[in-house]
Amino acid sequence: MENKDTFLRKDFVFALIMLISGFLYCNLIHLDSLGAGVTIFAAIFCLSVFFYLRAGGIQQTRRSILCLIIVVLSSLVFLLFDNMLIKGLNFLFLTFTVIYWISLSTGRTLENKLSAYILGDFFNQVIIIPFSNFACCFSALKSMTTGNKKGKSLLAVVVGILVMIPVLAAVIALLSKADAAFAEVIANLNFNISMEIIIQIILGIPVACYLFGLIYGDLFGRNTETVTVASVDKLSASARFVPEVTGYTALTLLNLVYIAFFLSQLAYLFSAFNNHLPELMTYAEYARRGFFELCAVAAINLIVLTAVYLLIKRGRERVLKIETVVLCLFTLLLIVTAISKMVMYINCFGMTPLRIYTTWFMLVLFLIFAVITLRQFKKFNAARTMLAGFVILFLALSYGNVDGRIAAYNIDRYQSGALKSLDVQALAGLSAAAKPYLYSLYTETTDPKLKAELCKALSPQAGDSNGESDMNDFRDFNLQRHLPTYPISLR
Repeated sequence: MENKDTFLRKDFVFALIMLISGFLYCNLIHLDSLGAGVTIFAAIFCLSVFFYLRAGGIQQTRRSILCLIIVVLSSLVFLLFDNMLIKGLNFLFLTFTVIYWISLSTGRTLENKLSAYILGDFFNQVIIIPFSNFACCFSALKSMTTGNKKGKSLLAVVVGILVMIPVLAAVIALLSKADAAFAEVIANLNFNISMEIIIQIILGIPVACYLFGLIYGDLFGRNTETVTVASVDKLSASARFVPEVTGYTALTLLNLVYIAFFLSQLAYLFSAFNNHLPELMTYAEYARRGFFELCAVAAINLIVLTAVYLLIKRGRERVLKIETVVLCLFTLLLIVTAISKMVMYINCFGMTPLRIYTTWFMLVLFLIFAVITLRQFKKFNAARTMLAGFVILFLALSYGNVDGRIAAYNIDRYQSGALKSLDVQALAGLSAAAKPYLYSLYTETTDPKLKAELCKALSPQAGDSNGESDMNDFRDFNLQRHLPTYPISLR
């Protein structure tokens, strides 16, 4: 392997590709739409990295290939679906997954398996390595000009152009406003310099430096040893300064409070299992109170358990396991109860995005606490199980066509008579995934009032993000928005 400070022709070429990628990152990815541009950029970037690593002697492993498959599945969400909340979360998920794929491919993870050390991996990969190698992109470009007059001249020209682009744009824009004749000459020459493109070029440079620094650093092991297993263990050991009696006392008191709580609230908490409401409570109050109780309890329990395992000195492990199991079981019981409430609420009032997302969140919490509970009885890789479960649940949410399922479910329940009314306005606020189901109901219903509401819901509104304004921009393209199954006249 080459010296880490020696740049070869392939590094020079890859630095140029990263400069282009930095521009494409700013140009293709529209954060207000997150459409096909994200998919295109992910494909270009991953292919570039794949061939660069291959040229550096890196072969993909089974783990890195699996991670790359997850990257592909995640990137396709932007091409296929229209739900902005899920795509926003998926954008973060895709970013971290790509970074982890790079670290897996180059073997720069702290351990050769998924474990709790993945937190150290992300700190190292997201912050330490890219920023400590930030200048390597320019060093790679400069390396090809050493002892080469033509190379130096070319680099000087490129730098001059980059420096003068914003100056020239500003001057030309001002002169065009000052003189009509000059403005006409510029118009006839089609010399329309877009400030947006210029800004994207400028912003793309630090993006390129970040990406090149991360990949080059991982490939050649440059500044990758700042965070190690030993340093993480040392930091973890130094953080354990609280006497174990203090931690066990806190857990015991918390568990006693939960025992009293469950005993005093048995009728209220378990009413959902019998589809029965407590007196003087509506369905909305019952389900919502259950959800907020769940969030508060789960947050407290996670914070307490995390603090205990990070801050308490280890001694009597058996006591810690018992306290942990009891706390987790209480939390799991409340999660099951809350999910039952939510199912009852959905059966009575239909689905909404908030109800679906909260139910999904409950399932994630159930996974976490179930794994923690099982880990107290049997040794296994809990971090890998949690992460794998989360990835599966997240991809299921991403590919679940949430808005389409909501519209289909509510309309079906309304037509069967289970729902007394249909909130057309709420369904109209969903993404384009709901439109085909609304149109299907529009063609079937004979209720003139409902038909009028559906027609209004299917018609484009002023400032509608799903309207015609962005139909021609391939960056914003997604199949759900651009392949409607209802007449264009209703859009």
